[in-house]
Amino acid sequence: MLLATAGIVIFFIKTGKAGKSSAAEIVLSRAWLNRFARQELEEEKLDYLRAYDKYHVDPEKRARKKVREWDKQIEEFRKKEEKYFSGSVFAFADYISLFGYQFLVDLKLDGDNEILKKLTAGCEQSGFIELERNQETSGKRNSAIYAYYLLAYMASFMWIGLIVMCITGTVMIAAGNEMMGIAIPMLGAFGIMALLGYIPYDALSSRAKRRQEDLNREFPDAVSKITLLVAAGMNMTRAIEETAQSGNSLIYQELRLVVKEMDRSSTLQGAFMRMQGRCSNKYLDKMITVVSKSYASGNANLADDLKTINDECWLDKKHSARRMSEAVQNKLFIPTMLMFIGILVVIVVPAMAGFNL
Repeated sequence: MLLATAGIVIFFIKTGKAGKSSAAEIVLSRAWLNRFARQELEEEKLDYLRAYDKYHVDPEKRARKKVREWDKQIEEFRKKEEKYFSGSVFAFADYISLFGYQFLVDLKLDGDNEILKKLTAGCEQSGFIELERNQETSGKRNSAIYAYYLLAYMASFMWIGLIVMCITGTVMIAAGNEMMGIAIPMLGAFGIMALLGYIPYDALSSRAKRRQEDLNREFPDAVSKITLLVAAGMNMTRAIEETAQSGNSLIYQELRLVVKEMDRSSTLQGAFMRMQGRCSNKYLDKMITVVSKSYASGNANLADDLKTINDECWLDKKHSARRMSEAVQNKLFIPTMLMFIGILVVIVVPAMAGFNL
């Protein structure tokens, strides 16, 4: 119990030391968290409506009910987002995060730390914050602010987990439990609190991974269109603008952001570099190199270079499709064998019973 008391005291001391800038970053991050949840629901709703229009997956009454439920949840997240952006709310969980901020400050964890760099890259690649490098807050990129919040949130809940673990151990000892009867509840209490702190990070990582897979799958189509337009005599900037308007999937949305940045006096190379921050892709790296070279050499051999990238993209996509099919086959092997055994049982058992007769 002494350890739990010490942990609680340290928790309140560090929470009290946290400055106003930490509170401001928490408020912004909580607003973004609600925005991200709203965006997830909006995407889910849009995917459902597209499937409903094509295949009528549900009866009309049920479909309307689902859409109403989505609209209700989306509106709730929107209201929470607005409240946080207005600064009119600071919840109990936000006070908990203050400890994590001060804890990271005491550890001297800054933007040069590899863990924080990786988490910041994950925030950028999750695609949550549009044109975030042009939306700085107190000299910090939005992705860096949100990454720091996620790490502080996780640290806070892990510290609380240690406190709860000590309290649980004390209670189990007082109840007269043996070694395993003490250790298992203690580890369970810590695990639950650590899991609560890990959930926002896991959601971000999962979204970034799904988004990256979508981009890698769609990238060859976009490169093919750009290559075709450039080969037909169109300049690179105009080819990207035309390609960006030719679809609504993720890669075309990213290209529209590139066009938007160019409209705001950004160079094509700079806009592509920022796109690379949001969309880690080796062929995008090659496109950036080709664009830089074309500016230096006056667009010489641009179409040939793009064609080379296009061929490599499609070859890689074929290999990826083959690997995915092999993975699916491996997953289907066990169910197929179980079905085969079941069929054998259905056929052999009656046959054997007939022989016995």
